Amino acid sequence: MPRRRDGPTFNRQTGYWFFDNRVGFPPDRRRVRFSLRTKDRARAQFLWEKEWKKRWGEYYGIRPIDRPAGPETLEAAAAAFVSYERDVRRVKGWAVIESRLDFVAELWGPDRRLDALGDKDLATLDAALKESGLSPGTINHYFKMLKSFFAWAVEKGYHPGPNPARSVRPYVVNDRRRAFSPEEVKRILAASREIEAEARPQDGIMRLAERIVRLLLLTGMRAGELLNLKWSAVRSDRIVLERTETKQRREKIIPISDSLRSVLSTLERKDEYVLPLRRRGGIMAAAYCDNLIRTVRAKAGIPDFILHGLRHTASTIMVSEALGRGVGLADVMAILGHSQVQTTLRYQHADLERMRKAVDVLAEKTAVDKAGKSGYNERVEKLVGAGKTGPAGQAPVKMTRAIKIKR
Repeated sequence: MPRRRDGPTFNRQTGYWFFDNRVGFPPDRRRVRFSLRTKDRARAQFLWEKEWKKRWGEYYGIRPIDRPAGPETLEAAAAAFVSYERDVRRVKGWAVIESRLDFVAELWGPDRRLDALGDKDLATLDAALKESGLSPGTINHYFKMLKSFFAWAVEKGYHPGPNPARSVRPYVVNDRRRAFSPEEVKRILAASREIEAEARPQDGIMRLAERIVRLLLLTGMRAGELLNLKWSAVRSDRIVLERTETKQRREKIIPISDSLRSVLSTLERKDEYVLPLRRRGGIMAAAYCDNLIRTVRAKAGIPDFILHGLRHTASTIMVSEALGRGVGLADVMAILGHSQVQTTLRYQHADLERMRKAVDVLAEKTAVDKAGKSGYNERVEKLVGAGKTGPAGQAPVKMTRAIKIKR
């Protein structure tokens, strides 16, 4: 098969893109020219690629692969995609995908054909999501889901392509997750202690408010992991979470400290779960704690409090305080259950006191005493002095190679 040309041809008069290529070799070579019926450059390139392969395949006698007929309407395709995510990829959050696709199908029309969806429909969805009062982060999740949905449809041959959601740029979102200061931690613990004292026997999770906060701070676990933690995972000196119980599908080991052991000893063993809560079967989601979160926000005076912030606080303490005391970064990664170093380092939130210490070091090392000496050692002073300006009217001397300093 010959080398391909650059791509489709643009017609300046009509504004449409054309397929304009010669197919075959002499004497059977012929020119093929027709409109691709689009003014979009990316879509024209996609259609041109498909047509180029098709025409040369026919020339060489290659028959195209017959794909099975797939869903043509948005509603049918959405149902097939949810089934694929649930049964093939085994995504935990398939129910969220289903509800969001139902919203999209109701807005665009369940009987719409997939190949008829375009930029106008995406703009309509964006406006509808904003009117619903959703945050920019949640809107980003919607369009990320649509990118996966259309990519799946193109791969299966249900959509001619290209992916109509490919060019949607996500909104810039300020991450609300942060580490709490020591003073805020005291207020959170005091608020959770008050909530637990005021809770009624039937209040469920409110009766465990302080112990839940302390367990999250002492382990760095995710809220969902703690809610579904079983006594079988609590060993004599460690907590072992199996691969099926963690977000990253990796085994996680958390050593049990004396403080953690004392909190665990206060929990009553009613069933196999560490937290004695009434369960309706299945995995308990972190949304079960929404009422607790709202109450802590009101009592502690911290409007952005979330349980995941306790994980950030625990991880920040481990990364910023434990490192350098015989603890390695790999140890912290293992406790948090991270597979990448960048994820762990992202949890090292900036602290004003540590930032002030860094600035104090600059002030200490750049200070000049009465004798004219700075805080640098002799080697650094000579290297810095080598770059000072020369005689009057001359440019600074440029260093072309390292200077060896005799000690």
